[in-house]
Amino acid sequence: MQSNQIKVFFRISRATLSLALLSALCCLLLIIRAVQTEQLRGLFLLWNLFLAWMPLFFALVARRLSSSVTISKSKQTLILVNLGLWLLFFPNAPYLITDLIHLGEYERHILWFDTVGFFVAALAGVCTGLYSLQVTHQVLNQFVSNTLAWFIIAASIVLSGFGLYLGRFVRFNSWDLFTNPFYLFRKSFQELQNPLAIQTTLVFTLVVSVLYVSMLILIPNRDANLKNAA
Repeated sequence: MQSNQIKVFFRISRATLSLALLSALCCLLLIIRAVQTEQLRGLFLLWNLFLAWMPLFFALVARRLSSSVTISKSKQTLILVNLGLWLLFFPNAPYLITDLIHLGEYERHILWFDTVGFFVAALAGVCTGLYSLQVTHQVLNQFVSNTLAWFIIAASIVLSGFGLYLGRFVRFNSWDLFTNPFYLFRKSFQELQNPLAIQTTLVFTLVVSVLYVSMLILIPNRDANLKNAA
């Protein structure tokens, strides 16, 4: 029995394995660049990719906690905490798209290679974020109606668009909620009057929404019942 429990605990879904493979490719390309050019430029993508995995981690924890036959109040609290942390870190996933802006700072003779590396990093971040969104959607469907679950998902995408703006242009990060929360909220309300903030939020809300719906249509949800799988 104990052996079976260990196997279930370490069971990994195909989706997570594919995302790990994509992230490994990103790391490999960055390492090749560093070795060939003897420069460490671009390695910040590794940190950003790590942050993109954070929302998926919290979403998977929430899904595993919700897999129990009976869910106690303490477990419900843990699920809510993990979903809250998922929302806090979720903007880090699509944020990797904006890292493409740095391509203008790189040497032209290897720009083609850097373009591939940045594209793979952005793709890994977006796919990881979309999967975390799907897992979160699964968890929500267990506790609320389908309509309310979609409303929460839609609101989360809008908030992530604004969070992405705060990260790219105001230079906030997820940790500021704990280190400097009052300034973060005050500055966030001020930025709501900035046209660039509205434009960025709307664009990324549209992009993430369409990508998510497209993913649900194109890719069968084979992992829907793998509540104990990562």
